[in-house]
Amino acid sequence: MNSEDNNLQSLKEKLNLELQKEVSDNDLILELSHQIANLDLNNIRFSVDAGVINRLGRELVGRNETAVSELVKNAYDSDALSVNLYFEQCDRPGGKLVIDDTGLGMTRDQLVKGFMTISSSDKIHNPKSLRYGRTRAGQKGIGRFATQRIGEILTIITQTLDSDKALKVTINWDKYEIDSNLLLISNKIEEIPKEKDEGTTLIIDKVREGWSDSMIQRAYKYISDLLQPFPLSERLEKNEKDPGFKVTFYRNGNLIIDEESAFFQHALAEIEAYVDEEGQGYYSFKSDKLSIPEELYLVGKKDREDKYDALRNVHLKAYYFIYNGNQTSFIPKTVNSYILENAKEHGGIRLYRNGFRVLPYAEKNDDWLTLDASMRRRSILAAHSNLHFFGFVEVIDKDGINFQELSSREGLLETLAFAELKDFGYKVLTDVAVKISQIRLKKGTAGQKDWDKKTSLDIIKEVKQEFNEIIIDDEINKNQNNPDSKQDISIKLKTINEKIIELELVQQQETSESEEKTKELVKEIQMLRILAGLGLTIGEFVHEVNHYEPAFKYDAEYLTNFVEDSHAKNVGYRLQKNLEAFTVYTSFFKDAISKNVNRELKPIELREPVSSFIEIITPDLERSNIALEKPNFNGYNLFTCPMHSSEWSSILFNFYTNSKKAIAKKAVLGKISIDAGKIGKKVYLEFSDNGIGIAPEKEDQIFDAFYTTSNPSGNNSTELEELSGTGLGLKIVKDIIEGYGGEVFVTKPKENYSTTIRIELPKTEINDYE
Repeated sequence: MNSEDNNLQSLKEKLNLELQKEVSDNDLILELSHQIANLDLNNIRFSVDAGVINRLGRELVGRNETAVSELVKNAYDSDALSVNLYFEQCDRPGGKLVIDDTGLGMTRDQLVKGFMTISSSDKIHNPKSLRYGRTRAGQKGIGRFATQRIGEILTIITQTLDSDKALKVTINWDKYEIDSNLLLISNKIEEIPKEKDEGTTLIIDKVREGWSDSMIQRAYKYISDLLQPFPLSERLEKNEKDPGFKVTFYRNGNLIIDEESAFFQHALAEIEAYVDEEGQGYYSFKSDKLSIPEELYLVGKKDREDKYDALRNVHLKAYYFIYNGNQTSFIPKTVNSYILENAKEHGGIRLYRNGFRVLPYAEKNDDWLTLDASMRRRSILAAHSNLHFFGFVEVIDKDGINFQELSSREGLLETLAFAELKDFGYKVLTDVAVKISQIRLKKGTAGQKDWDKKTSLDIIKEVKQEFNEIIIDDEINKNQNNPDSKQDISIKLKTINEKIIELELVQQQETSESEEKTKELVKEIQMLRILAGLGLTIGEFVHEVNHYEPAFKYDAEYLTNFVEDSHAKNVGYRLQKNLEAFTVYTSFFKDAISKNVNRELKPIELREPVSSFIEIITPDLERSNIALEKPNFNGYNLFTCPMHSSEWSSILFNFYTNSKKAIAKKAVLGKISIDAGKIGKKVYLEFSDNGIGIAPEKEDQIFDAFYTTSNPSGNNSTELEELSGTGLGLKIVKDIIEGYGGEVFVTKPKENYSTTIRIELPKTEINDYE
């Protein structure tokens, strides 16, 4: 018997002894079984290296924000009604993230065969959630790797309604190292007292990276499509199908973002409307931003002709938004684009029948209340398209007589009740929009004859006039010795005086804001004119240079080939090299200008502009002592939405010049990296450098007009000062990207870099492009 046979026999004996014990060591049994299987000379088996956990965590979940969104989606899939996320001391690595949901929880079998099983088939076999029939939102098997991506240690506490105890599992992800067998790493599971009736809590300790508020807000945006951005009315009986899903993010006990902060606190007005049992319609609205108290109005006039014949027991609730323009700023700049993008996807008035959503009403491009069509007619000037409303209308029709579904289950028949419902919704929303427009001293309708815009100064004059009249009345009452009237007038005087002070302050603020906005706008227009003129100058310069290039080349070749003097030859060689770099520059600008003349939009494969950009800046990189890593393209066919190719020249050069400034300020050997790829329905590009970095509180400000960290250069400026920007570069980049429905933001720096700016754009499918 050889040594291998002896070893095999010894292992079998150890395994047999362990199996005979009343309480055996399962880890030892697995280890012995694994060693015995490895000595099998007639068969081979696949094994899994524990390092696959780390690799899958990095590759499947590229960003922290994506990781958190996947965990929230898992809570949604478990039929949770709410999930709270607590970021504790997470502004730097080492903190703790707690994700607490009210879902169904997991049994021991579900925990082992679901969460602890890689490539689990549960979501394939059960594409709908158990309680509410939700379509599964989480990607198959991503959740466990998301927790590994975020932190070093995961604790799972889960319980179901039927369980007497909760289950607790702690996983140390750092145990899953390379060259370890995945099957031989165990994680202890124990029973503990229940913390709640049902649900799961994930505790992720020792987070690997710091979380800024911007990162938390982006994570919230990634799950916004799961949220019902308005609650069903309390008047409606409980909806057993799906009551909705709420998510709230906290940092160190303080609220960071939820529905209210993400959406509704920025609404200009809140609207409620209903039709009573007699068919009479009513509506009310209030606006804290405009100091409008709630007041009840009739829909139409209160007589028989204006009542609805078939419409009964209808309730409408909506939030009205006016987005930022040149003269309005009801929504903070940091969330204006976010809310507007959500409005494009989820805006409008949804329809609920007996507690269930009816499609396709308020789906993208659906205009069932004809609000968009009304905006195009321009008879009502106040903003009132579907983009301006988030809301719902609910109808009770248990017998299915007034609101009947089409045979396709998509939409309702055009019954009298449905026609009246559309009339009711349209009248309520447009009436409110017109009233708010008039309160804002703007013309509400095209036919409004008595419109007379007033300023705060006009109002102050009117109040002062009333004030003077009361003073006269007060003198009369003094003579008549009427104490009651005297007291009433004193109260009125005090109230009016307070209003005068308030109005004067408002007027001063209006004047100041108007002047500031005007200055900023003029400044931006002037700078854009300068840049436009500079663009024309560059075009003319490039055109003229083309005439001189042949002569330059001839002179350089003459010095190199026909002059015997060695010094002259060296000058010729240097001249040729510099001329080649110069020619590349001019050809690039010539190409960009010629492409810009053609205004046709087409999808851009990201490799093309990146390759052209690198070819152009290579000489400058060498002179500036900056190393550019080989670009990393993750995937093929990285086609953006249709764009102007010249716009990418502007984007990449703006990123490059900002990186040069940051690197020069840090005084290090420069490094730049470009990564591109696609994720979901988007393509992305990341531009990284190892310069001075960007402070977390400045991450959003760098995209504002005229925000710059450097001073304007002058005639005697140093090379570093010559790199100074106008403060419009990144603003222009942001305008370009957001103009195509994309997003640009500062994200977590790439490893060994200090700053990474990420662009995300809608992608074009290659089949559609072809």
